Amino acid sequence: MNLNKYELRCVLVIGTVISLRLLGIFLIVPVFSIYAADYEGATLASAGIAFGIYALTQSLLQIPFGMASDRFGRKPVVVFGLLIFCLGSFLCGFADNIWELIITRAFQGSGAIGAVAIASLGDSTRSEVRAQSFMLTGIIIGIAFITSLVVGPVLAAKFGFESIFFILAALGLIATFITLLMFPKLPRKKTRVGKDILLKLREPEVGKILSSTFITSLALNLILFIYPLDWKNLGIRTEDLWFVYLVILAPSALLANVYIRISERRKTLGKTTHFGLFFLVASFLIYLLPTSGVGISLYLAGGIFFLGYSIFQSTLPTFITQRVSSENRGLFSGFFNLANFMGACVGGMFSGILYETNESLPIVFGLLFFLLWKFIGLPGPPLEQTTEK
Repeated sequence: MNLNKYELRCVLVIGTVISLRLLGIFLIVPVFSIYAADYEGATLASAGIAFGIYALTQSLLQIPFGMASDRFGRKPVVVFGLLIFCLGSFLCGFADNIWELIITRAFQGSGAIGAVAIASLGDSTRSEVRAQSFMLTGIIIGIAFITSLVVGPVLAAKFGFESIFFILAALGLIATFITLLMFPKLPRKKTRVGKDILLKLREPEVGKILSSTFITSLALNLILFIYPLDWKNLGIRTEDLWFVYLVILAPSALLANVYIRISERRKTLGKTTHFGLFFLVASFLIYLLPTSGVGISLYLAGGIFFLGYSIFQSTLPTFITQRVSSENRGLFSGFFNLANFMGACVGGMFSGILYETNESLPIVFGLLFFLLWKFIGLPGPPLEQTTEK
């Protein structure tokens, strides 16, 4: 079963809005740890705080934004969040020291529309093809990711790191106009917040989904902070990092896409999380080998990591939206993104502190969470699809 024309249009529009916003964020991610450490008063630990605090404010506001979208509609909340992001990005460009950067990054993260975007995709697609919609959205975001990784280091080296924040603001404005003109009109339904919601949150499978998104996001931010620093230690120039990211991301995104599509058609999505965890653990173990300081090992670890992460990027939001009806999808997506960005916050902030102590500690930290994850259990799709309303 494939996406119909309406579903495809909705996915493309929503995916474009998300990717334009994330394109700006991705532009700074591959070089953030390098340049943030050069701000006045900065250490690797404080650079990690600046890296992770964006995710902290994102996480705290996911539920309020998600609830607001259930009540007032998805579109106006997306526009409001994008405008906050634009203003915050603009202010980041004027930060003169690490503490000003931390404060403005916190404000930049206040435009928390991630939960609303997930809910919008859930509202506009059938349950049977939802993994495809998230996979397609993931591809659009992946293209933005690869593009930003190619362009970001070059822009930062040529025009200065702070100039990228102004580009973020411009991209956010473009996303705002697209939202105003093309965002799908999704029906508003009365939100039911009460005992039923609390009971749903206490379901073991929901807990597994939230735990999984926390841990995968934590692992991603650990990697994104230490990975460019390790290549810098090998003598790779910042403006040349684009080639590294291109080599590891393009094959992993392609393989993950093929695997998800086959799994959805065969109704074996439940098995994908086991493979995803295997790849994540394998990538971290490669990092701990004596040869981890060699370029080929870093390529291998990065490629395997992003293959595993891409699998979870498609399956986890699919599982959460399949388990709730549309009138509470924004709220539940808020809890999902709360866990997601809290993981990013912990991973981002601790990566700098741990790396400054010992370069292997962030990897050991991540492996401990993978071990805990195995005890919690991996999530799967519902045995019976949630009735769409």
